[in-house]
Amino acid sequence: MTIRCVVGLMLLAPAVLCGQSTDTVHADSVRADTAAVSGTRPASAHADSVPPDAARSDSTGGDTIFRAAQRLAAEGRGDSARALVRQKLDSAPPGSAEYVNALYWRAVVAATAADAERDLRTIIVTYPASARSADALMRLAQLELARGDRDQAVAHLQRIVVEHPESPNRGRAEFWVARTLLDEGNLAAGCARLADASRLTPPSEVELANQIGYLGQRCQGVDTTAKAQAAPPQSAAHPAPRAPNAAPPAATATSAHGRYTVQVAAFSTLASANGLRDVLVTRGYPARVVGTAKPFRVRVGRYATRAEAEAAARALRARKLSAYVTSAETP
Repeated sequence: MTIRCVVGLMLLAPAVLCGQSTDTVHADSVRADTAAVSGTRPASAHADSVPPDAARSDSTGGDTIFRAAQRLAAEGRGDSARALVRQKLDSAPPGSAEYVNALYWRAVVAATAADAERDLRTIIVTYPASARSADALMRLAQLELARGDRDQAVAHLQRIVVEHPESPNRGRAEFWVARTLLDEGNLAAGCARLADASRLTPPSEVELANQIGYLGQRCQGVDTTAKAQAAPPQSAAHPAPRAPNAAPPAATATSAHGRYTVQVAAFSTLASANGLRDVLVTRGYPARVVGTAKPFRVRVGRYATRAEAEAAARALRARKLSAYVTSAETP
């Protein structure tokens, strides 16, 4: 099995990577969920697969419906599973915890990876302070790994660590950052992040602890003090340096009354948002902070068309910034 197939089976990767139907891929993931609940492990589960968070009890009162959708997907009835989740989504007040949770589950049982990605990005852009934001970032990271975009995957994982200090996914996120860095040959930084993963992993996460221990064999004798000499891909908090007098690509085609904008981060504190905004402004980006209460969103530019905003977002991502197109707030 190729690495892309392995990563694809972890969560939501396109079925075409492994020649399977989408419902079959979701069924494999659901069977792993069921095994996690019962304490058993299916024979088809890969040793490196990310234990899914789908079995976690939610506080929205919709757990029974989502478990029913889970069972339908396991039986190969993806259309029925999606119809059940859609019913819950349609009945939930937009923007409520119930709505975001249903949006997340619609991504879990989505027919295609593109559909899943759309809902996951909606969560992290529009509802970054929700209880499902860290889960959405984790699944997006796995999608990026399946596509081979390690920089974007690491950016998503680092957001879990930085922006979600209470998330149980932090140890897992650090593990996947470490694994990505080690696979790239960055031993010092990778081993340092692996040590962080071990520190953040509770004793109850036995399988993850075992994976960390196994990967740690590659760190014997590695000097982690050299990690600063080979840092991981830069996140939104540390944009890549720009040549003097060079206009940032995201600054082009901006409009005071544009309908679209590019969001690069969301923070629970105004000080953190202002800090990133100031860094971006000093580098020539038309950045601003949006919101009077958390989450405080950091956005760049205003664009008349979605195409212009998408072009700006691509330019920002090329500079190792997380960037997502969304509707601009009223000036």
